[in-house]
Amino acid sequence: MIRYPYIYNQVLQVYRGMGSISFPICTCDILAQLPNCRALTYQEFATINQCTVRDVIILCESKSGCTHYDIANDRYLILWNEDCADNNVDGRRLWTKAHELGHVILKHLPLVAEPMLAENGFNNLTAPEFESEADQFAATLLCPMPLYEILRIESPSDIKRVFGLSKEASEHRWSEYVKWTRYHRKTAWENDMRRVYLQKRIAN
Repeated sequence: MIRYPYIYNQVLQVYRGMGSISFPICTCDILAQLPNCRALTYQEFATINQCTVRDVIILCESKSGCTHYDIANDRYLILWNEDCADNNVDGRRLWTKAHELGHVILKHLPLVAEPMLAENGFNNLTAPEFESEADQFAATLLCPMPLYEILRIESPSDIKRVFGLSKEASEHRWSEYVKWTRYHRKTAWENDMRRVYLQKRIAN
């Protein structure tokens, strides 16, 4: 079961911890809030360890990204592929980084006590709910629906332009928004998200 209230609250806390907010979200600003988390590209990791990017992909069991967890020292290493091949466009890379941050901020790895959680690897089979939660975290972090009206989001192309998502992700997020506007009831979390954004926003 996806813990929606927990995810939404964690995103709110991230926004509160940011000095300023602009879109597309810069994941570097979020990493600065996590002293026990470091991020490297596959390419950087390969250079440091004198191996190939292909070796890193095999290690991570994913072409996109993964998160390694040092259980003994409670430290994380996020790895992500910056190569644009195989349609790994800017929006997809941004989503990957937010997804992996979701695993860290939602504390998935300590819960399963696994040293690595890869997007399409073995661990995904044992904890599919964590993959869904990380996706929900990424969606809420990168393009929060409570801000659509303020930012004049009126189409998938607006989502792509403002939030920096890929075309496919933007269309999916817009479809979710249409359903959300029909059935949701306003919550305190939405008001808090708007308030924090209005306090911290800078010109987009």
